[in-house]
Amino acid sequence: MAKALTFKMGGSEFYAPPVKLERKKVYGWTDLVATDRWGDTCSIAYLSPDDALVIPSGGLKQATVDECGRWVENNSLVAYGEDGEPLPMVPSSFDVPITLTETATEEEFLDNEWDSVYQLAAPALAEAVGDLIYKFDFSYRGGTSHSDAYLMNTPNGLFLFTGNRQEFPLLTLAEETVIDDNEETEEEIDELDFGMF
Repeated sequence: MAKALTFKMGGSEFYAPPVKLERKKVYGWTDLVATDRWGDTCSIAYLSPDDALVIPSGGLKQATVDECGRWVENNSLVAYGEDGEPLPMVPSSFDVPITLTETATEEEFLDNEWDSVYQLAAPALAEAVGDLIYKFDFSYRGGTSHSDAYLMNTPNGLFLFTGNRQEFPLLTLAEETVIDDNEETEEEIDELDFGMF
């Protein structure tokens, strides 16, 4: 069973396991399978830089090494901000309750670039949310950053949208221009002399 998110609202707690909506689940998908002449499925492999080794899929991994070339585990790395101070760690939203207090407008909701959409099967929470859009910080795994999240009730169920707010500046003309229809401009049209060709 999927891990549930805990929402706190109006003195009550609601539990809802999120189900991620994926494009291939909505629209379907196709796979292109390569086979050899005997009908066996081919797999991807890589050649080493000296062409001496065949490395099967999954045999390569990106790694971080220190100045001596020693392997460094990702959990030992520390992220720093522009001011040179370590960035605070954000807990996973699955580990701490999410308190729903801040609401958002429809315009604020639409001014986002979405990363993920989750459906929540929680009728009691959907009833408590009603027609409002709730906004909160969301972090799937925890770390040094979080996404902007919006909880919205729709006729098709309760949905959780995660993404990043985008600024859409209003573009206007630098200055107003008046068009005078009475002013006529005449263009001189030279007559073509086909003899000069």
